[in-house]
Amino acid sequence: MKRTYLTINSLLILVFVGIITLASCKKVEHGIDESIVSISGTTPGSALLGSTLKVDLVANNISNLTLSIVPPEGGESLYSETIDNAENKYILSHEIAVPVDEAWLGEHLIKVSYSAAGGNVEKTKAITFVEGDPVFFLVGGSTGAGWEPSAAIPMKMYQTGEDDVSKDKFEIFVYLVAADGGFKFLPTQDGWEGGLGDAGDGKLTAEEGDNNLTVDEDGFYRLRIDKEALTYEILKTKWGIIGDATAGGWDADTDMTFVGGKGSYTWTITTNLTAGEMKFRANDDWAINMGGTEGNLTQGGSNIAIADAGNYTINLHMDPSGYKAEIKKN
Repeated sequence: MKRTYLTINSLLILVFVGIITLASCKKVEHGIDESIVSISGTTPGSALLGSTLKVDLVANNISNLTLSIVPPEGGESLYSETIDNAENKYILSHEIAVPVDEAWLGEHLIKVSYSAAGGNVEKTKAITFVEGDPVFFLVGGSTGAGWEPSAAIPMKMYQTGEDDVSKDKFEIFVYLVAADGGFKFLPTQDGWEGGLGDAGDGKLTAEEGDNNLTVDEDGFYRLRIDKEALTYEILKTKWGIIGDATAGGWDADTDMTFVGGKGSYTWTITTNLTAGEMKFRANDDWAINMGGTEGNLTQGGSNIAIADAGNYTINLHMDPSGYKAEIKKN
């Protein structure tokens, strides 16, 4: 009888262990059954007008949801899109092209709406939209970008003085060739819509089939446009150094040499300097002069100090992303 008792007891233990094992397997297989969506912490809390906002979501058992941009006090949505998730993906990302629209400025909410447990659930995250500096782009066979809009070169916004509050003026220093079809200006890198071509006499036009702008000879140019006035300027430049640290003092430039061709922005010189100060100038004139620090040159910036006399190699980089210099003693 004792042996029979032990066998029954053992069987009961085995059945109990089996039930626990099956329950554990079921939990692992099916996971969490709750329907839920969360806005990921990787979603930014601010974005620029004209930029692309990427909203990251974490979802579970959600086949579709609505993503909106709404005022914090409620009201009509600035943006609303239904997102299908038929594959029940856990990680979702959605990109919003933020328009250059004053209605978007300031504080808003990213809102996610979905159905769960027989009702409607909403989740929100605060976001602030701010106005960034606008951009314009240069494209064309005469440039390093070629005719592909996605490769168009960003221009820099410029102002003519402290009282100039316009954000419609753009410039770029760039090497252009007289051949290869010329160039145009674009408001985005997404396509040709809104592109500006030559209307003659320093004027620009957005008319379809307009002429490309051209230059008469290869060289390093400063291009300027005013997209509000629809005007442009083309000025060929050559660069040099000037200052009491240079051979010509403050009276005469020492010429630099351009390096490369299309897609290059560098001028260079190897020369003797004395202890003193120097700047970079274009066309032997003060109308275009660069100073400041080696890592950040600006129009009309302060003189650059040269501590020790000696032979130096100086590089001037007029890249669209920012103007910089390298001044190294040999």
